[in-house]
Amino acid sequence: MTSTSNVLTIGIKETIENFDRPSEFEKRIWIPETRKANFQKYFEEHLQKILLKGAKPLNSEPDVTAVKRFSASEIKKNGYKYEFGSKFKENGWLIDGPSFEPKGVLRRVKNRISKDHWINDNVAKYSKDSRGFIQTTVSNALDEEQIEIYQYLCYLKDSSSNK
Repeated sequence: MTSTSNVLTIGIKETIENFDRPSEFEKRIWIPETRKANFQKYFEEHLQKILLKGAKPLNSEPDVTAVKRFSASEIKKNGYKYEFGSKFKENGWLIDGPSFEPKGVLRRVKNRISKDHWINDNVAKYSKDSRGFIQTTVSNALDEEQIEIYQYLCYLKDSSSNK
């Protein structure tokens, strides 16, 4: 039994060359050319309203040293040792992320790792390979810091809009 209907021919017939280009309808409705959002500009303005009550910052250039890095690196000597801190090391590097306060992230990591594992202030020792655990621990500590910063920004926004 053969079908006499051809479903693929329903609609407007277009050539392959015109398929990639938007139609006039799409240009007018779906692709507005005159309104392109400049995320960075609007984001900076929005943060100025929240944090500075609309005033311009004193420095026109952002402080590139405000955001530091926190990393964990692996040292394979007499078992597995993991070093934590704001210094980036290429050899044995496990995880690295942005942080406003690396010492605070180290404190969070110390709260998650048992005191028995700490050799000194920023080095922990394990008898077996614990890379996955260390990466997860540092990632969670960095995430907590970001969440607290976001919550503080939300608090500032709510308190400034209530006035």
